[in-house]
Amino acid sequence: MRASILLLLCFTWLNSSAQIDRSEVLGAYIFNFAKLSTSPQQNQYNSYNLFVVTNNTDIIEEFKQMKAHVRIHDKPINLTISDTGKDDFSKACLVFIASDMMEQYQSIFKKTTNTEALLISENFDDKKSILLNLYEAADNTMKFEMNKGNIHKRNITINDEILLMGGTIVDLSELYVEAQQELKSSDIKMDEFEDSVKVLSKVIGQSQNEISHQQYELEEQKEIIAKQSTEKKQLTSDINKQKQQLTSILDAYKQNEDKMLLYNDSLLRALTLLQSYQQKINTNNKILQQQQQEIESNRAILNQKDKTIKTQRLIVFAFIIGITTNLILVFLLLKSLKDKKKRNKQLKNQKQELAKQNEVLMKNSNLIESMMDEISESNEELTATLEENKRMQHKLVQSEKMASLGVLSAGIAHEINNPINFVYAGINSLLRDFEDIKPVIDEVSLLNIDSENLKEKIELIKQLKEENYFDEAMEAIPEIINDIKLGADRTAEIVKGLRNFTHMDTDHQETLNINEGLDTSLLLLKNKYKNHIEIVKNYSPSLPDLLCFPGKINQAFLNILANAVDAIEEKGKITITTNKEDDYIEISIKDNGPGIPEEIQSKIFDPFFTTKSVGEGTGLGLAITYGIITEHNGTINVISNSNDGSEFIIKLPINHLP
Repeated sequence: MRASILLLLCFTWLNSSAQIDRSEVLGAYIFNFAKLSTSPQQNQYNSYNLFVVTNNTDIIEEFKQMKAHVRIHDKPINLTISDTGKDDFSKACLVFIASDMMEQYQSIFKKTTNTEALLISENFDDKKSILLNLYEAADNTMKFEMNKGNIHKRNITINDEILLMGGTIVDLSELYVEAQQELKSSDIKMDEFEDSVKVLSKVIGQSQNEISHQQYELEEQKEIIAKQSTEKKQLTSDINKQKQQLTSILDAYKQNEDKMLLYNDSLLRALTLLQSYQQKINTNNKILQQQQQEIESNRAILNQKDKTIKTQRLIVFAFIIGITTNLILVFLLLKSLKDKKKRNKQLKNQKQELAKQNEVLMKNSNLIESMMDEISESNEELTATLEENKRMQHKLVQSEKMASLGVLSAGIAHEINNPINFVYAGINSLLRDFEDIKPVIDEVSLLNIDSENLKEKIELIKQLKEENYFDEAMEAIPEIINDIKLGADRTAEIVKGLRNFTHMDTDHQETLNINEGLDTSLLLLKNKYKNHIEIVKNYSPSLPDLLCFPGKINQAFLNILANAVDAIEEKGKITITTNKEDDYIEISIKDNGPGIPEEIQSKIFDPFFTTKSVGEGTGLGLAITYGIITEHNGTINVISNSNDGSEFIIKLPINHLP
């Protein structure tokens, strides 16, 4: 990983000197971004789905080279070249939008909002929408900036080493300030729109008044025209009757006709003016609708603000409630202090009465002291005897524990030796692979932007990589490290079990997971049963922890399991079952050995009783086990029939010890 980052830095330096194509630098950055990021959705794909949105042939060729020669997260690259930005990105792991297609960024961002696709842009200015954005710094080097908020929203995990590649994190405080400034600007625009609406409403009102006035004048003119039509008819009917007055009537008619023309002209002008006002009203209505839409948008923003204000009011209300609660508590405290003073006064009076009674009792104390001296002498003798018995019992338990460890030591040493050999072999392989990559690392570390023959040195590095199997070594090293870790974990597990078993018992109880205690005992006995006995575990997954002395309980489990292993001479099976019954934990250890004869079942918990040959057993294992279970207020029972195996059933109270 560090080698790939070092090569990327080398590419960046060369980019500043214009000796390596810019598309190679972009390809190196995209490759490292992909290696240092992951998500749950990506892990489900069989290939790494890489989308490149560009028309730049150099960039397209570079990514085709990448697809042919490298793998990401040990998966082949599934490359899709998009020249429109309108593809289906639902299963994309990474999408790179080059600067020539940056106008498609926002649409791609929206398409991939509910996916776990990592978007990488080039020279994109909107920091609120970016995830990773590549840009050219003032010194002509390639750098990038990262918006962690957008990355986390997509459930993508980014390794912190990515910042070593020359990246920075977008300052969210600047984005917040910009958002506040935009919000203030929107408020100002909304106020301006409201003022404009008021002005337009006033203008529309004035226009409606003018239209009403003109309509009134039009009605008057229509009435005049109607009257003139009536007069015209009357004149026409009187023409035949008044032929002698034809000249005067014609003159009068012409005069009336001229008036009618004037009225028609006035009517046409009124209609034209009305149409112009109607057009203005339509235009104003369109403007009003647009402004109404903007007002609705601004109202939505104000509603969001109102929600924020309501939230802040709730916080203030909670703060006031907290202060009120504290005042109530202070009042109650003062009241309790007052009550305490009264009680102290009563106690003082009682103390005086007790003092008088003590004087009476002191008179009888001499007699009691003489009797106590005799009793104390007897108690000292009994205490000394009990202490001696406890020391002997403790030594006996420790001797049995050490004897068990002596029997198991060879098997434990063998179990530890296997993973240690695993670690040793892995370290040797790691050293060999390091020797293969060391010449390449040495040459890369000597590179300098001011060095002469820089291109020849890069060719030398490529040649060294091929000669020393650099790529194969880099792929093998992570696997070797995992193997070493596996061996170390197995060794640590064995040592932890041994330490838990040999840990000196403390004088206070601790919690113990019964399932883990049984596994510790099985781990120590593994070398004795692994080739011929099948272990069946029926553990309860919801078993509560037991309050006990863990060292003693593990000793009891080991004694019973060791007897079960010794009872099975050839092939066999041991079944271990744990469950919870009321306030007790029940442990059953059953083997399919020859069983315990009925006539000796009552003696198996007696000290020094054993059925083994001389030198093979002390006869203390089950006796000590019985004492440990009894000490924990538990019970142990055995169910056995000849040729049908034996079952030891232990019941332990969960939270009660003497």
